[in-house]
Amino acid sequence: MEVSVFVFEKKCAEKLHKPKRKETVTELLRASVRQLERFRHPKILQVVHSVEESADTLAFASEPVLASLANILAYSDSCGGGGPGGPTTGASHMQTAPRHPFAREYHFLDIELKYGILQITEALSFLHYTGHVLHRNVCPSSILVTKKGTWKLGGLEFTERMNEIDGLEPVSCQPWSSRVPKMAQPDLDFIAPEVQTMSQCSIKSDMFSLGMVISAIFNTGRPLIMANHSSSQYVKQLELLEDQLNSVLTRIPIPLQEAVVRLLSKDPKQRPTAQLLTLIKYFSDQTVQALQFLDVINMKDPTQKNHFYRNTLKDVLPYISRKLWFQHVWPCLQQEMRTQEVLAAVLQPILYLIQECSLEEYEDLILPSFRCLSSPPRNSVKNDLSWAQKSKNPLGSPQTLFTGPIKPPGKRDEGRKNAPSKAF
Repeated sequence: MEVSVFVFEKKCAEKLHKPKRKETVTELLRASVRQLERFRHPKILQVVHSVEESADTLAFASEPVLASLANILAYSDSCGGGGPGGPTTGASHMQTAPRHPFAREYHFLDIELKYGILQITEALSFLHYTGHVLHRNVCPSSILVTKKGTWKLGGLEFTERMNEIDGLEPVSCQPWSSRVPKMAQPDLDFIAPEVQTMSQCSIKSDMFSLGMVISAIFNTGRPLIMANHSSSQYVKQLELLEDQLNSVLTRIPIPLQEAVVRLLSKDPKQRPTAQLLTLIKYFSDQTVQALQFLDVINMKDPTQKNHFYRNTLKDVLPYISRKLWFQHVWPCLQQEMRTQEVLAAVLQPILYLIQECSLEEYEDLILPSFRCLSSPPRNSVKNDLSWAQKSKNPLGSPQTLFTGPIKPPGKRDEGRKNAPSKAF
């Protein structure tokens, strides 16, 4: 089983000098893992093995993670957004900045950005309306990109119970302070104005932070406020926030612009909730809806799975980028091939992948999984696909696997069609 192991070396906190402060940081990390285990949800980072602690380190294991969004945006920032690591949004080229030591190169597609933002919005909706807590540190460092390319919300160190009567009503909270260790506080650059100026927070404060994350994504990784750990600088730059937003607004997709403007309103009442944000036209996309279903496929019954594989996924695959075929879609299909109840249905989209993939992709990625199917299938599968080859024949090529004529794999254009939008 593949996992990612997060390790905190306690010597990193030794520069804090005071033992009480060092223990505060360590306890925050312990609490964060406990919260991740408590709030289990497809959009929240999944803990595979709980905290293990020694005198020198604290560690836990999660689902496989590629990098944090902060690592990826740091690479984009160092490339000025014009290099291969930047999102394909048409953002203007900026002067190259020094490379961050933990920067991670990753090529975001527009559909990945759209789906990623939706995933974090749904994670916040779960925390707000089911968990009844505020996240309080929505920032690129709290968003993890998994090996499949899905975005997961983590960083639950600073969660706060929301108002029990009305979640829109603010509760008191601690503003950022230079008297507290930086690693024991939320990221100042993404904090909502009311948190810092009025010591109050609500679910609308998390939505402001989400708006700041979205702006940074489309601003070559740079946040609109860069306070450099100074509360006075934060207040000064907050006054210029509207001008900063206007300067980057044209880089944000048009269907998302109005939502971002409202998210970054200084008046919390003007900001949409997570539930409302998921309903905007920007997210009304058939490919996004298909990827959403795949992420929760294990929660669906065989009837729902069969319908999805035979109809929805097969129809939408031509509009999904080739990159996502093998990063996001194929791992799910590969797993479902072991389930006899849905095998006949899952082979439908697999046939499409075989026809469209290159010979190298077929031999390296698809063929090894088919070798486990070399024994005669059950009647339902046999009747559905008219298998002509028995287990005596090797699975050497697509043509020897099925009776129907299958187009030999060959190189295809990388570009895919744009998926048709589907309004709510």
